[in-house]
Amino acid sequence: MYLEIIFNVLGGLGIFLYGMDHMSSGMQKLAGRKLKKFLAVLTTNRCIAILVGIVITMLVQSSSVSTIMTIGFVNASLLTLKQALGVIFGANIGTTVTGWILALNVGKYGLPIVGTGAIAHMFLKSDKAKTRALTVMGLGMIFLGLELMSNGLKPVRTMPEFVRMFAMFSADTYFGVMKVAAIGALITAVVQSSSATLGITITLAAQGLIDYRTAVALVLGENVGTTITAILATLNANVNAKRAAYAHTIINVIGVIWVTALFPFFLKFLSFVSNPDKNMTVAIATAHTTFNVANVLLFTPFIGYLADFLCRVVKDDGKVNNRVTKIDSLMLKNSNIVVEQTRVEILTMGKMIQTMFDEIAIAYKNPLDLTDETVKEMGKIEDDIDLYQKEITDANFYILNNKDINQSLRIDIRNNLLTSDEYETVSDYLMRITNSLKKLHDKEIPLTEQELNVVLKLHDKTNLFFKKIDSGFQNRNSARIKESLIIGKEITSLYKSAKESSIDFGAKEDATTLSTTNYMDMINYYRRVSDHLTNIIEGYADRNGNR
Repeated sequence: MYLEIIFNVLGGLGIFLYGMDHMSSGMQKLAGRKLKKFLAVLTTNRCIAILVGIVITMLVQSSSVSTIMTIGFVNASLLTLKQALGVIFGANIGTTVTGWILALNVGKYGLPIVGTGAIAHMFLKSDKAKTRALTVMGLGMIFLGLELMSNGLKPVRTMPEFVRMFAMFSADTYFGVMKVAAIGALITAVVQSSSATLGITITLAAQGLIDYRTAVALVLGENVGTTITAILATLNANVNAKRAAYAHTIINVIGVIWVTALFPFFLKFLSFVSNPDKNMTVAIATAHTTFNVANVLLFTPFIGYLADFLCRVVKDDGKVNNRVTKIDSLMLKNSNIVVEQTRVEILTMGKMIQTMFDEIAIAYKNPLDLTDETVKEMGKIEDDIDLYQKEITDANFYILNNKDINQSLRIDIRNNLLTSDEYETVSDYLMRITNSLKKLHDKEIPLTEQELNVVLKLHDKTNLFFKKIDSGFQNRNSARIKESLIIGKEITSLYKSAKESSIDFGAKEDATTLSTTNYMDMINYYRRVSDHLTNIIEGYADRNGNR
């Protein structure tokens, strides 16, 4: 008997957790770029931030995922502390949707839902359709797991030793409520899933092993226990990320303190909304939602004060953030977020490369403007682009090794890696052109009129080629990227023509070996820039041809 109970409960819990993981990851994949877009609309308006937090958590079905993702954005300086607090408040409300999913009480349909999802996953072809099937299968596994746990615990109701054990979990007094809440927090901190402990709580209450008061007290504690995940995630994060994690804990702890102090009145209020005698699961879900909504309404006017308090109490640690991109390690839990942020960083690289093009154009027309300071600034830009490329590569290779990402996302990652790598090489050659020009300027050896005309044509064509590709990347227009290949062919033709004519140019009386060498180097650098831009087009053609 005991072995059968253990097997059913353990198996049911495992299936429940696995289903939650499948549903959460599936929802994240389906949400895709929407997650980044939701965070992009954030302003200092706390109400919008809370709404965004609610929607994101409903989409990913995990307050831990949305909270850690938000803290990652704070760590990368994409969100301010006040904006993050609003999102975290919203996440606390969004996570209550899980309780209502469990309240559907369709455990007997769990197995056919799992079967339907599994069969659909086997026969469907597209990545998005397969992800939908896995998400449905995850939902079915949640219901099936709860049903197995519930059935497994039925015999426990008649076993005196178990009845005595669960009698210890009594919320009849204030200290009893605090003790039960502490147990709920501890269990949730250990399993790091409030959804799992909520499912266990609902199962125990539904089988009559714990009463309604005890179930509500456990739910209160679970809200505190879930904050440990965010705190653990910020151990190596910056001070603002730590403040956001601490705020998450503070609002939940204070929330539990004030609700437990008014626990009889809280239960009285809940009795007007739902009746545990009629539907225990709905009553627990109602208590969960009511607590979180009330807590958010209570704290929302004080977001600014809470942020200021944390800034005073949690002092800056003096650590210098040497990263140039805003791709944070905490974002790596969500591949879509990394891919979207990578696009933003590559577009920043593009702006930096355009600055280099512009500075070189100025130097051709006004050689005196090419000072040592200008060359130093160009070198700094080129060094920064190197760092951008390294950080982008590290993050994207990390998520590329994730077997769960679909083919469409894998293509986006590879396109991002290719583009950032080629952009970095383009910046190297633009720096070489700058150094060649500076060398001629320092030796007071100007380019001949014919040479200047050639390099200006090459410069303008190459710049146009780059702009077309960068614009196509920005607008996700692979067709536009491929169409720009004709400009690359024009650059190659122009280079060959200039190379053939270089002997005639070198025969001029005022030409020197240094002038000829630097001129030949420069036109070759433009050809190499064109070659690397062409690599981007070919990469897109190979991977995006059938998309």
